[in-house]
Amino acid sequence: MARLLRKSLPQRKKDTITSGDAVEVLGSEFRMQKEKVLSTLRSVGINLEASSSAEEMDLYREVLACKVGDFSRFKSGNEPYLAKLDEQLRAFDEIYVDTAPIIQEDWFLHFVSNAEPILKRRKKKLLVLEKTMEELHGLKDNPEKDREVRVRSTIRPDLLRFLARRGVVRIGDTGSTGIADDHLVELFASIGTSKSLMLITQDRGLSERIVALSDKLEQEPDRLPKLPWWKKLFATAEERAPISHRMVVCKLLEEGRLMRCYVCPECNESYYDELVDCEGFVLCSRCYIDLKEKEAKQVAANELKRELELKKEEARQKRLQQEALAKEQMKPVFTVAKALERRRKKFWLVFSLVLVIVILLAIEIYIIAG
Repeated sequence: MARLLRKSLPQRKKDTITSGDAVEVLGSEFRMQKEKVLSTLRSVGINLEASSSAEEMDLYREVLACKVGDFSRFKSGNEPYLAKLDEQLRAFDEIYVDTAPIIQEDWFLHFVSNAEPILKRRKKKLLVLEKTMEELHGLKDNPEKDREVRVRSTIRPDLLRFLARRGVVRIGDTGSTGIADDHLVELFASIGTSKSLMLITQDRGLSERIVALSDKLEQEPDRLPKLPWWKKLFATAEERAPISHRMVVCKLLEEGRLMRCYVCPECNESYYDELVDCEGFVLCSRCYIDLKEKEAKQVAANELKRELELKKEEARQKRLQQEALAKEQMKPVFTVAKALERRRKKFWLVFSLVLVIVILLAIEIYIIAG
């Protein structure tokens, strides 16, 4: 029983495929001879053994697609998504791609195959620095990296040069001598005031630096375009308008989808969400919920305070009414009977005074007559 309890759970058996079947399938898909398939895989360090995991077939297809230049299998047929990608890319003058997204599984192939017609139609290119090419060459011989990273680092430079010949990618030398991240930040700081830039990178730390730089540049006033004197005479109002600029950093996800990096101004944590036209500092969902809860509590507290003030005011008004009523009750009430009684008393008072005066006059006359 103890031996039975110590027995580990059986692992899921991986599907395997023989080398012959793999070569036949790949040759049929890419219309290549078997020897060409084998030589192409061997050129990147892949030697097909008697059998291999069926999951590695995707890597083999990726290698052959890069070597042949056939990316049709990676193109999306989702028209709403392609329209959304067009809207995301057309707002930027230059789109830079860092090293990590280029070798992140097959996501870059999906992105390039979907973005190529958009870039050509918008007359834009993906910019890859020479420093990125150097990093790719350095990764392909790095024993610390796993096999897939080394294979992708081997085929991606050829892919980028192929895309450069097709007018989709431009490999540029911007004088990078130090760390690539620092160079990108300096480059964006120098050209970000006059151009709208997008950076595609998987590096969260670099993304946060670019978001902070973008926020800093947005605080500065827009600059007027520099036009020669002869062009100023005939320039339109649109050409004279201040130069607008925008800086966005995104990362690649599955199937080449873009997600923008934001930084929460409350908790200073970065997160990824849909790419929308707004500033880079936006409340995260957690802080947004906390803020709404605080607002709800504040509203409830204000309502309670208002109710207490209303009750206090009602009590004060009631007390004033009672005091006024008491004062009113203390005042003498003049009725008809009291008015008649008062008039009667006044009459008898006057009558008494007149009678006294008459008696006094009669006595005085009597004395004078006697």
